[in-house]
Amino acid sequence: MITKFLEGIRNCSTSDGRFIQLEYFLLEREGKELSNTKKSYGIEIVKKCDHLGQIVYTETDYIDYITYEKEKAKQIINKLIANSVTPVTMSYVIDDLMDETPCA
Repeated sequence: MITKFLEGIRNCSTSDGRFIQLEYFLLEREGKELSNTKKSYGIEIVKKCDHLGQIVYTETDYIDYITYEKEKAKQIINKLIANSVTPVTMSYVIDDLMDETPCA
């Protein structure tokens, strides 16, 4: 079973003046690993646009399994919110974030 938690909303506008709302969700999945129950965390982004004065759903994307650490998933979501990441680019950005290694 997946539980969704709304972690943040980002309101933006496009260069042509249209309104976009981005919603960022933490996904929590409880599963069994051997005889233990373990939670894993993912992220979902929902993009909504203003069309003729009405908010309409336009796109969504999610990644189920990113980490077993809730705080790490929340840190990633906060970076996505801060940079207004959309559903289309989410997987690329998360790939880059997961591959980040400190320079020696």
